[in-house]
Amino acid sequence: MLFSVSMFPIGSGDNLSHPVADVIDEIDKAELPYQVSAMDTIIEGSWDEVMPVIRRAHQRMIAAHKRVYLSITVDEHRGSSARLEGAIADVDRELGRIVAR
Repeated sequence: MLFSVSMFPIGSGDNLSHPVADVIDEIDKAELPYQVSAMDTIIEGSWDEVMPVIRRAHQRMIAAHKRVYLSITVDEHRGSSARLEGAIADVDRELGRIVAR
């Protein structure tokens, strides 16, 4: 399963790098495959592996900020694994070239 997570405080100014880094730190500690982008972080794992990580990251952020935005999107592709890289490789194959990363 792939989990797209976007989490940040609201009303904390323009620079969100510190609170977002706290979320990424929590995700990194879980030792699950993940990818960071400018808009979200994609984590690969089972529901039972990933949801506690998201919960810990949320608890960490809400402890430091009065209002937190959290969005989670889940792509469950049963019977497949390594989708974090595999989904991108599928598009590369379809296009016949490596897409910009």
